[in-house]
Amino acid sequence: MSNPIQLALTLHHAWIDAWLASTSLALRGWGDLIDLDGRLFQEADALIRRHAEIDDGPTFTGKYGRRRFDIDPEHDV
Repeated sequence: MSNPIQLALTLHHAWIDAWLASTSLALRGWGDLIDLDGRLFQEADALIRRHAEIDDGPTFTGKYGRRRFDIDPEHDV
């Protein structure tokens, strides 16, 4: 008849090996996710605008070449 203590120790050893392998795989996955997140932020930082662009086209200027939001004493009184 087989030894139950030896069988329990073998089963326990196999369980620990499987748990360590799955934990290692999960931690490696988290590490890859963190690396991808860092690369995403680096690419977004490279694409961001560093200065404000002021539009001087027809949407910014009003009638007679003045800005739209200037006070017009003839019409705003």
